[in-house]
Amino acid sequence: MSKKNSNIVAIVCWIIVGLVIGYLIFGKVNGNMISLKTLCLPASNGVKKLAAKAADLGTIRLKILACGAAGAAFGYIFGKMKK
Repeated sequence: MSKKNSNIVAIVCWIIVGLVIGYLIFGKVNGNMISLKTLCLPASNGVKKLAAKAADLGTIRLKILACGAAGAAFGYIFGKMKK
């Protein structure tokens, strides 16, 4: 595998690791984990929108995505250090 491909693989792997860690840290509301379906899909009716607002899903999604971005940065740095 070329060095460029190995860097891309490292970045993708660390993005996934960052997203999983972010979900485990920030995916809890009132002691219960938010389902991935609720987290990924937009609210479709009034009750779901109210629940999403109460759980502040936008902030939770942003924090999880920030962990994924941090994972991408770590993967990029890790890939460059392996050279």
